Amino acid sequence: MHIIRQLPPQPPFQTPASVLTIGSYDGIHRGHKRIIAELKHAAARYGVPTAMVTFYPRPKVVLGRTEVTTNYLTTVPEKLWLLEKLGLDIVAIIPFSVEFAQTPAETFVRQLVETFHPKELWVGPNFKLGKGRAGDIPSLREMGTELDFRVNVIDEEIADGEIISSTRIRAAMAAGDVREVTRLLGAYPFLRGKVLHGAQRGRTIGFPTANIAVPPEKLLPANGVYATWIYVHGKRYPAVTNIGVRPTFNETERSVEVHIFDFSEIIYDQLVHVEWVERLRSEQKFDSVEGLMAQIRRDAARAREILAAEVAV
Repeated sequence: MHIIRQLPPQPPFQTPASVLTIGSYDGIHRGHKRIIAELKHAAARYGVPTAMVTFYPRPKVVLGRTEVTTNYLTTVPEKLWLLEKLGLDIVAIIPFSVEFAQTPAETFVRQLVETFHPKELWVGPNFKLGKGRAGDIPSLREMGTELDFRVNVIDEEIADGEIISSTRIRAAMAAGDVREVTRLLGAYPFLRGKVLHGAQRGRTIGFPTANIAVPPEKLLPANGVYATWIYVHGKRYPAVTNIGVRPTFNETERSVEVHIFDFSEIIYDQLVHVEWVERLRSEQKFDSVEGLMAQIRRDAARAREILAAEVAV
């Protein structure tokens, strides 16, 4: 997958034609995957690459339409990893700023045409771009007639009578409802990060954990204990994971600690992939370390049961 980080791209990037989509694509949920599938089918008909233009930070954050900046379902590296798995050929991650937001729609579209030479542009029904969001579907179709590309609009994906959106998924994540998140994404929500050198407190009480680095912009599920999968060197292991501030030890910094079942390797500084499967309970403070240990044993047993019966998504 070829990655572009500015427009126009640095040489020697060239594509004589493509099929293009544009959007934030945070989380890559079921609706996003439908667009990507249609994009790939169209590209195959023409024999050209697929291309996506997406933005970081999200336009809503930059333009003040949301005050929350630490709620990305996927970080930029995670998004690129997902898109490569989905078979995209070209992805442009464009820095979004207040200045960039002043670009007129027609100017930006002409820049896209000069860069990607799209045969088709695939977007959702409420898509708009450019200064004042003036580049709506009718105006894009007019530009397409002039600049020789077709605009295809794909309907939004519905679940339980409601549109699947990144906003809806963020709300479920914040509530710790990772089963619902999995249903809306069509895949487990996940975290990719390196294993940090921690206080090794888990090891002293018989439950060694991998402390995972969390990018500041990443949205985690609500504090609590979860049944999880963890991938180490590409191999999947069952695990139980705590998200929180370890109140029993009077700590305040939020962390993600994964206890991997039947695992004894030293994996500091290794990149791992954690998938949230089911929430077991909320975080709680115990009167003693012994009480905490007893609860961890119960959590581990329950996580093993859940994961043993899990049909992988």
